[in-house]
Amino acid sequence: MNEHTRNTSMKISGLEPIKKTIPGLGEKMCVFLNIKPSRAEELMENFVIESKLSGHNDEISLVNFYDARKILLGKACLKYSSEQERKNKLQMESNILNILNLSGIVCPKIIDAGSTKEGMPFIIMEAIKGKSASDCVLDIRIAELILDTIQSHESSLLDNLKTLQLSEGNLNVHQKIDFENKLKGFLRDFTPAFVIKDSYAFLNNYLNDLDVIKKSIVTDRSADNIFIGENNQIIMIDFSTVRIGAQFDNWIQFIDDPRARFSCAKEELIRLFFEKNHLQEKVMDFYYASSIYTNLLQGIFTYQKNPTLSMQYINNVNDAFKKFTKKKGVLIDIDH
Repeated sequence: MNEHTRNTSMKISGLEPIKKTIPGLGEKMCVFLNIKPSRAEELMENFVIESKLSGHNDEISLVNFYDARKILLGKACLKYSSEQERKNKLQMESNILNILNLSGIVCPKIIDAGSTKEGMPFIIMEAIKGKSASDCVLDIRIAELILDTIQSHESSLLDNLKTLQLSEGNLNVHQKIDFENKLKGFLRDFTPAFVIKDSYAFLNNYLNDLDVIKKSIVTDRSADNIFIGENNQIIMIDFSTVRIGAQFDNWIQFIDDPRARFSCAKEELIRLFFEKNHLQEKVMDFYYASSIYTNLLQGIFTYQKNPTLSMQYINNVNDAFKKFTKKKGVLIDIDH
């Protein structure tokens, strides 16, 4: 979470449920803020929720900690879920942040993580200073810095794959997946209104290609989860829904995010990725196949909370499908 929020005017005093159900929070904040442990009670009596932001799966709050004179001592980000089944996801996110920090990669530091007395999973982490990439117009230079950061994350997380506690279906990084059947299930469960105009069976051939599988990555990056700090330092947040994906996925999620704005053409961003990874033009069909799948997943899982954003992802699906097939037809009808 960062100081730039969607609800900066919201000022809600008190965090009584959290205060009562996270033992030792005051002491842990004292360690993080480098103040005397004897001031733990003072901290817990003087904190304010500055803002709240509801994510796709969790609730996020930016919390200000004050002393008795109402002088701000520091900030923290609280991420929690009322669903106990989210415990493993938040534990995985905690593991990822610890791995990245140990690897020397700038990301939020974990202050505390676990479950409350009622079983509510939570993470308390450092509040990040910076501006969301989705709130900026990004040039090719910043895009390259973001690409370098994304790839440093991928490398570090793959090196530590066994400790991430990914879901059982993601443990084998080189496994084949029935993408067609998987998408049918997601479409049936989340977006039954989508009208499929053409087959997407081709995804199994392209995304299960051995050359694609052997370059699998840990993926889940979007412009909304990327922040630009002082001196263009790139910082990333939100790792609770990561999965194993194709080499192109993180870059596709970033540049195809409808909230992202660039001063350069998308073709330049794709070319940058290909140059950085020493990829040949013949791989472009694999890129478009991955783009179809990645954008379709984003459209499916965004649909119920934000249909407008979902339709923008589906537009990306159809654009990539036209480039992949070199025809004018669309994969999904969004005009019915």
